[in-house]
Amino acid sequence: MNNKNWIGKISGIAICAASALAVSSVNAATTDPVEMLYNFQATGQFQSFDPNTGKSTYVISAVGRAPSVKENGIIRARAKDDVDENDYKVMLTNAAITFDAFNPANPAPVVNFSCQGCRLTYPDGSTFTSDPSVPLQGRAFFLYGPVTPNPASPIITIRMAGCSGLREIAGVGKLANKVGSICFNGVFDFDISNPTSLPATITGASNCTIVAHTPAVQ
Repeated sequence: MNNKNWIGKISGIAICAASALAVSSVNAATTDPVEMLYNFQATGQFQSFDPNTGKSTYVISAVGRAPSVKENGIIRARAKDDVDENDYKVMLTNAAITFDAFNPANPAPVVNFSCQGCRLTYPDGSTFTSDPSVPLQGRAFFLYGPVTPNPASPIITIRMAGCSGLREIAGVGKLANKVGSICFNGVFDFDISNPTSLPATITGASNCTIVAHTPAVQ
């Protein structure tokens, strides 16, 4: 997918442009604090439904890129000039997003959700996971209605937001052993063509900020 597709809104799912606090050398450790604003694209497949709680779970995968690089709050380089954008690409795989019970055709004003197994992997091996002590929690704001209303379409695009604690677990790469947080503000597309069942797939678009630093005690 070309860079233009990452910066604009892409068919079905867009995610935002990004700026990242990182390093003057892509193989060196970063200067704290590290701040990254990513452009993510996500897709999800229905996995399971719990009849006792009414909760539904989707497995989400996503790719994010950070087109600009900053270090300790100062812009050092732009990816298009002297930093390879792929050095700051991050992959989210097999994240289980669980929504509280909701009726796609007549949902509650706000639907809570959480994430299990949220793991972000960088090309140099740095790997963040959602900290069990600060799990990802989010909300889908159905009360605001579709972002782009279209009564003729079965797709409703809903604003969503959430945050989580993060911990780097691989001990390698420029973000090795850091801790921090991830917060996102984006939209997900729900297909309600069949009002009696949950969507089989969902797609998403999100601005996603990751902030990290080296903890005081390793």
